[in-house]
Amino acid sequence: MKNINHKLSLLFLVLLFTFSACQKEINLPGIANQPMLYMPQSPRGNPFNIIEMRSRASGQEDTLYYRPYSVYLEGKDPAEQDIEVEFMIDQQKLDSLNEIETTAGRIAYELPPSGAFTAGSMKASIKKNERISSIQQFGINPKLLIEEKRYLIPISIKSAKPALTVKSTLKTAYYQVNLTVPDFVSGTYMATGIRNGDGYGTDPTKVRKTITKIANHTYEVNLIANLGPWCCSNKFVLKVNPANYTVIVSGHLEDPGNLLTNRPGTSSTFDPLTNTFVLYYNYNYYGYGAEMTETLKKIN
Repeated sequence: MKNINHKLSLLFLVLLFTFSACQKEINLPGIANQPMLYMPQSPRGNPFNIIEMRSRASGQEDTLYYRPYSVYLEGKDPAEQDIEVEFMIDQQKLDSLNEIETTAGRIAYELPPSGAFTAGSMKASIKKNERISSIQQFGINPKLLIEEKRYLIPISIKSAKPALTVKSTLKTAYYQVNLTVPDFVSGTYMATGIRNGDGYGTDPTKVRKTITKIANHTYEVNLIANLGPWCCSNKFVLKVNPANYTVIVSGHLEDPGNLLTNRPGTSSTFDPLTNTFVLYYNYNYYGYGAEMTETLKKIN
């Protein structure tokens, strides 16, 4: 029994020595054996890195949003010497992507304007005996962005010294900029006003309403005039122009033919200091026309 155990121990030691001696020659599945560069922030499932930022009004202080990018050395060994990597804003990648977007009928992406985008040095280094580069970052100032635009920043590996292979599918990182307007409007409002017409004469209005944000500067009101939910499906939409705080009113009662529109010759408005809407709109309801003058003041 002792001889058997002794032979097994010797066999284990031989196998362990052989494995250790040959370990560097093993090719792991999915990992390049030879040195190869790629960007860890490049797409793996989700195509874009999303940057969510809040819109800034002209009177507010600048707030820069920073996002990182880097390069990684894949292969069986770490860097044998320092590797210097240069990045670039890849306009060609943006153009190729926009061909797809415009063909599908979507608005094209564009780079943030130069004054809103700080690229930094766009250079990084991988030190000897390491794999990950120094972390670089770019900055974006949301005050200088336009809410209706679609912004995308593609950053690609441009070159490396010494020259190394770059994994083509992971060469570029895409950063999509989503600009969100802070929501100070949504909440409960007290509506007061006068409804004229629709066969009922003059009808004073006083009712609580709920306003909910559905897009940047766009809000949904749960009731038209003082027509309760027992009457009809009567939500309507307020679109606020942030330049002058005028309001476009739109919607309809039940049937799309029963339109709700801004009253000609008037200007609906929103006061951001008091969170108050003053609305002038007309609506039709199966042959009856009504004029509504309404003030909605936020109560919570």
